[in-house]
Amino acid sequence: MKILGMMHQHSGCGYHRVLLPLGFMPGITGYVTNVLTEDKQEGWDIFLFNRLSCFDHNWTEAKKLIKAKVVMDIDDYWVLPHNHINHIDYEHHKETIENNLINADMVTVTNQNLYDKVKPFNSNVHIFPNALPFGKNQFTEERRESDRVRIFWAGGVTHEHDLKLLQNPFKRLSIFKDKIQMVIGGYNDDNEQSKAIWDRMLSYFTQGLPYMKLHGTSPTSYMQMYENADIVVIPLEDTDWHRSKSNLKILEAAAKRLPVIVSNVEPYSLDKDAPVLWVNSQKDWFEHLKYLILNPDARVELGNKLYEWAKEKYSLETVNERRFAAFSDLCKA
Repeated sequence: MKILGMMHQHSGCGYHRVLLPLGFMPGITGYVTNVLTEDKQEGWDIFLFNRLSCFDHNWTEAKKLIKAKVVMDIDDYWVLPHNHINHIDYEHHKETIENNLINADMVTVTNQNLYDKVKPFNSNVHIFPNALPFGKNQFTEERRESDRVRIFWAGGVTHEHDLKLLQNPFKRLSIFKDKIQMVIGGYNDDNEQSKAIWDRMLSYFTQGLPYMKLHGTSPTSYMQMYENADIVVIPLEDTDWHRSKSNLKILEAAAKRLPVIVSNVEPYSLDKDAPVLWVNSQKDWFEHLKYLILNPDARVELGNKLYEWAKEKYSLETVNERRFAAFSDLCKA
């Protein structure tokens, strides 16, 4: 089976939903590009892309040209809440994305909530959760040592409302100012708007405590940021849009055997058996952090349990077996 993947080289979604799956799928010939040259247009069984592609405006001609089954992946809901920084951009893409859903031969999604939103547009929808090749590529257990207990969060500028959940609980961490370091990853000051938002996020998270600020990096090397962590916090607002996202942040922490404190909301709460510390009320952030800061053995135990749980349930090799089977069936149809 020959599969052509298309993604933007700086896209985290493309990395996890196109590049990684094809890179770790046995039994295929895969090629991933961000520019489809004429010599690469034919000879494929499947054309795989995430959300948008170079063929969006004429699928009839595109299918004649590439002569392949079209698989569209979509890993979050394409109708963004009004307070989301990318709301206007996505409004411009809404019609195109929905047209892509209709014209695809198969659509792949990350969870049941997103499946339910896609199903009205396409009858051939499959759920393949985000998964990692644990112990391989950048997803090794390598970490750096520190004299301080490092409280870690990484993400993008779109998470300001999530980080604001930590603003008041983290004020209480001042009693541990000599023991801890706040580490925030993904910082980006490329433009004035981004810098202004990131500086607010930095303020919510650090609260005048010792901190380390890690600038954003490429999708192929971002896990290096997790090497500077001892405890991972994952705050998330409880919204309909978030319920259609994935549990990837838990899996990333698991790859480094790091303990996780996470909001008990979907999509994370869909994994009720995950060995994490759930946050049900704002006071839980401080109570869970206090427990882990003062108990290094508990940090190791929870990190190890999370690693084993994630490797058993969200191994890319296992998920790819189902993906390969679905792709094979599609080619035979």
